Amino acid sequence: MNERPQILIVGAGPVGLSAAVDLSRAGIPIRIIDKLPEPANQSRAAIVHARTLEHFERIGIVEDFLAVGVKVHGASIYGSGNALLVRPSFDHVPSPYPFLLGLEQFKTESLLTARLAEAGVAIERGVELIGFHDHDGHVSVNLRHADGTSEAVDFAYVLGTDGGHSTVRAGLGLTLEGETLDQTWITADVKIKWDRDPGEFVAFLAEDGIAFIAAMNDGRWRVIVTHSKMTREEAEAATLEDVQRLVNDRFGTDIPLYDPVWISAFGINTRMAATMNAGRVFLAGDAAHVHSPVGGQGMNTGIQDALNLTWKLALVLKGEAKPGLLASYNAERHANAKRLLQKIGAATRMASLRSPVAIGVRNNVIRVLGHIGLTRVMPQVATMLDVGYPDSPAVKESKRSWFNRGPRAGDRAPDAPGVLLNGHKEPQHLFTQWAGDTRHQLLVFGDAAFPASPHYHVVRILREGDPAPGVVIDPDGHAHEVYAVHENPAIYLVRPDGIIAFRSDEPDAAALADYLAEWYVTSQA
Repeated sequence: MNERPQILIVGAGPVGLSAAVDLSRAGIPIRIIDKLPEPANQSRAAIVHARTLEHFERIGIVEDFLAVGVKVHGASIYGSGNALLVRPSFDHVPSPYPFLLGLEQFKTESLLTARLAEAGVAIERGVELIGFHDHDGHVSVNLRHADGTSEAVDFAYVLGTDGGHSTVRAGLGLTLEGETLDQTWITADVKIKWDRDPGEFVAFLAEDGIAFIAAMNDGRWRVIVTHSKMTREEAEAATLEDVQRLVNDRFGTDIPLYDPVWISAFGINTRMAATMNAGRVFLAGDAAHVHSPVGGQGMNTGIQDALNLTWKLALVLKGEAKPGLLASYNAERHANAKRLLQKIGAATRMASLRSPVAIGVRNNVIRVLGHIGLTRVMPQVATMLDVGYPDSPAVKESKRSWFNRGPRAGDRAPDAPGVLLNGHKEPQHLFTQWAGDTRHQLLVFGDAAFPASPHYHVVRILREGDPAPGVVIDPDGHAHEVYAVHENPAIYLVRPDGIIAFRSDEPDAAALADYLAEWYVTSQA
């Protein structure tokens, strides 16, 4: 890209790289810098969730990840005495990706970096943000290069994805507010001599601590262990032998661990910034919120932060959307981060209980949840398919709508299997219709005709007929069912991040036009 960069991304981890890939695909000139001279080689975050894979499908890169990651389809969770408490499965998750993908963070970064290079963008390493000033419709930035030289440059926007010790956040005068839990954990990435199915992770909730083991790529396993009497100093000095002893104690047998590539101690912080946006400067990922690794949602949340913002930035910079649309980023993602911290904090405390009585109650609750069928609900939450923004100012329902079921404006647009798409001989998933297409999708159920628009791609969904470009046939009614469309026609406008922006239980062109006019520069409906 030879145009003057319009966005500076500070931090080249998974969050910054995801933002850079999406913006580059949209044709937005960017720069991405990182003060580290080389990329980190630790595995760190090791799970990519279904919701993130759906985002990657939309921007055309999901196959890169599926080719190298390990698909984890379920879990076995045990209590003291190796008593099986619950065995949830991800196989019924309503997504084209009904699994967790085990993949080391540095591999995620490598895949994203390769895609960025294809777009002609290189990461500027050894370049540090020294300061910035937001004024007069741009952000003036001061950079320091590895050779000690400085650079002053202007950008339309700055995105801080520079982690928990964010320079961008500090420059906004913000801190991460919250608490530190009194528990120290050890993580180790190792190989294991056992014949356990890598498609299932295992967790042990014992009285003196927990053990968690899940497969990653390249034949390695992520091991996380705690002990109620372990000090921070002991955890930081832990060796493979220490991890081995804790794992054996949990399993009650010898599980040989070998060839460690990373052993690290960490504490649990549950903290977030008061805002994720100030003027033309935005925060995403750990720069805005940090929390327990329970559930593996940290990196995924950061990537979803980035991909919530990037399509909005792209449309604003292209003059297709009003700048006010950018305010919805903080409204949506800050509220999501707050919910996440509350949820993950509670889950971490539950996993870290020390009282035998409390542990007994917890284990019985887990058993009951399994018996009454909530093991089908929990995987949807764990894979982040429940993330939505029903209270966002940027989503809307038709005033005449009588919908009382189905996905609401602000919810994730559901997938539907078994649909017929032009160019495919076999039934496909609905999401396949817009894979690699980052435009809004206007789903039209019924015979109503909507003209082409610069703001959306029309997808007509019919119960019978022949599939064609922009026409999806739903012979078994799966799409009609998940979108709660029966006899009456309906329309759903799906955003580039897979969120329903607008819905109406009738082909209400006027209401759609009103919605578009509120957020976009021109509208046609």
